[in-house]
Amino acid sequence: MNTYVVVGAGFSGTVAAIEFLNRVQHEAQLLIINRSGLIARGLAYGTNSPLHLLNVPAGNMTALADEPDSFLKYCIERNMEVTAGSFVSRKVYGDYLEHLLNRAIERSSPRVKTTQISAEVVSLTPNGQGATIELDSGEIFKADQVTLAFGHFPPSNPSGLGSVSETHYYQQDPWEQRADSKIQKDEPILLIGGGLTAIDVISNLMKSKHTGKVYMLSRRGLLPKSHRVARGQHTDHTHTRNRLLESKPSILGYLKIIRNAIKTGLNEQIDWRDIIASIRPVTAELWRRLPDTERRRFLRHLQSYWDVHRHRVAPDTFQIFEDALNRGQLIPLAGRIVSMDVVNGSVTAVIKERRKASNRLLTVNLVVNCTGPTSNPEKTKSPLIKKLLKKGLVVSDTLGLGVCVNEHYYLKNTHGEPNDWLSYVGPMLKADHWELTAVPELRVAARSVALNVCQKFER
Repeated sequence: MNTYVVVGAGFSGTVAAIEFLNRVQHEAQLLIINRSGLIARGLAYGTNSPLHLLNVPAGNMTALADEPDSFLKYCIERNMEVTAGSFVSRKVYGDYLEHLLNRAIERSSPRVKTTQISAEVVSLTPNGQGATIELDSGEIFKADQVTLAFGHFPPSNPSGLGSVSETHYYQQDPWEQRADSKIQKDEPILLIGGGLTAIDVISNLMKSKHTGKVYMLSRRGLLPKSHRVARGQHTDHTHTRNRLLESKPSILGYLKIIRNAIKTGLNEQIDWRDIIASIRPVTAELWRRLPDTERRRFLRHLQSYWDVHRHRVAPDTFQIFEDALNRGQLIPLAGRIVSMDVVNGSVTAVIKERRKASNRLLTVNLVVNCTGPTSNPEKTKSPLIKKLLKKGLVVSDTLGLGVCVNEHYYLKNTHGEPNDWLSYVGPMLKADHWELTAVPELRVAARSVALNVCQKFER
């Protein structure tokens, strides 16, 4: 009997397991191993806050690539007032994923045994055509196929924190429950980063009736953009995609084509959001065409602008952000940290503001790292990833964006060869695909991985 092991049970791992159960025809064993024990949740969908909304409308949030209305039907069957354009809570989405997994287990062949294990994988060693897996519980077993489905890891520490990073005044993981935080509702807070993570933290603060100033520091000081309340009209943007694919692979060339399309669209009353969305099907191909020099240029000069326009905020969440901004409680800053010190029971931060000659001094009582999760395997604290890197079974890309895989998502080793028993699906695919980090793309990758495993088990 073949054994398939999925390590990680967030979105990617859960969908890979579901797709495998829906398709496997032969006798097999499926092991789903998750460190936290929370199946179908992960970082994104483990929240209980109703303020944490999906950043994609419900109509495009199916977890199953072959069932486009799956999530929408799930919501409607539970008497939720949801349309294709609604932004649903992330908790509901976690419930949906769990429902799909339980349904797949119930409907799977009697010859397929599924086991969910709450443990951490501490060792993964090649063994014949598969691998030997060791858990922190001491349990050891053999696997024929393994899919690593690591999700998001806590952000890396930015420079300038100094010794503050070792104190309770600093929170590296913004999603961590801070039992030791002594922050009072009227005390000021500094958020490092201005993206979706910062928006989540701001929503939580406003829900808890925080009244103190909230400083939001990012390199360029760009503010988030909101999705529209109503879905956009369907328009054909094939011409724009073709121009991008036929152009010389350069960031400047891409930028000019996109800007021109947006300008032309304005004259035709086409929203810029529709232009950005139209590029989504070819984003990975456009990224793969770029040489490293162009990729570095994008990361240095344009990524922050792309992120703001591409990763937008649900309207209700954006309203919370905008209200805090309008009443002066939320203060965006553009710049970088020069230094930080703990002085008289608070943090004094020296900020070099963008385009300003003198530094700015801030006194806050908590610093929260909101720079976003790291996808660089070299910077994670995961013991398993460190061992896989050391063994040469996993290789990070030259830009530190993620892991190197082949076209079937099998991880490459230090020789550039794919491990034919070890695949990966998750946000670390950013290295080769740039934006294969969200549900619409990850569901396709998870299905592909599951199909490959099924085909191998049928041989």
